[in-house]
Amino acid sequence: MIVHIMIMVARIKVEKREGEEAMIDIHSHILPKVDDGSKDLEESIEMAKIYLENGINKVIATPHYIEGWDNTFKEKNLEILEILKKALYQRGLDLDIYLGNEIYTTMDILEHLEEGKASSLNNTRYVLIELPMFDIPLFIEDLIYELLLKGYVPIIAHPERNAKIIENPNLLYTFIKKGALAQLNLPSLEGKYGDRIKSTGETLIKHNMIHFIGTDAHSKDKRSPRVKKSLNLLKLMVDKETYNRITYLNGIKLLEDEEIIVDSPIEYKKEKNFFYLLKTKMNIF
Repeated sequence: MIVHIMIMVARIKVEKREGEEAMIDIHSHILPKVDDGSKDLEESIEMAKIYLENGINKVIATPHYIEGWDNTFKEKNLEILEILKKALYQRGLDLDIYLGNEIYTTMDILEHLEEGKASSLNNTRYVLIELPMFDIPLFIEDLIYELLLKGYVPIIAHPERNAKIIENPNLLYTFIKKGALAQLNLPSLEGKYGDRIKSTGETLIKHNMIHFIGTDAHSKDKRSPRVKKSLNLLKLMVDKETYNRITYLNGIKLLEDEEIIVDSPIEYKKEKNFFYLLKTKMNIF
């Protein structure tokens, strides 16, 4: 029986290409029955299989934490995580899962962390925070400062989906200069959230404003961890060193609670089309 399990595990381990490390997903809703992600344990197991098929063997479960909602707190999430890990082991699925939260932005994030309600990523200094979809709170720079002051490093989840950043990518540039990091959703690169989000994601990547990637997977179907196509698109946008850094190396440093040194972001300058330049030259604005 032991031999059978060992063979099974070996067969379902992720296969890595030569010179390439397996991606680390820092944003996933694989934890069953705690938010709008996986609906039950069996769906989480199916998601784990998809992760391995797509070359991913380390995942941080980041259920939503939203102030005022009926959240499942850190202690309960740890219990659910252990149940999931045991089920994966029994099925020979060699997927490492760690605990975190995707914390909706309020000025009380520090309080929720210190009270043990919300989780940083793998109990490290790194905290995944979610901006409102259509706005940016006026206090966001103060929040970044307060988190850094207390030893936490905020990672802004899927900034390419924020309406204000879509209009002005330099908002994220400012937050990064203040000390924040950022995580892109891989499905954005396939246009799964729309063309403007896809274009914004590409812009942020090209301007050194993305430090991690994630699936933001919620299920085994519509919002699944099937990201091979997205990863191939990413490879066309960046050099090999950058690809390995944002898919793997920064993730490893995060899991081990090491300091992550990033390249300076590049300020975005909107490209002027031919007709704009012609009007400018003719002074007809």
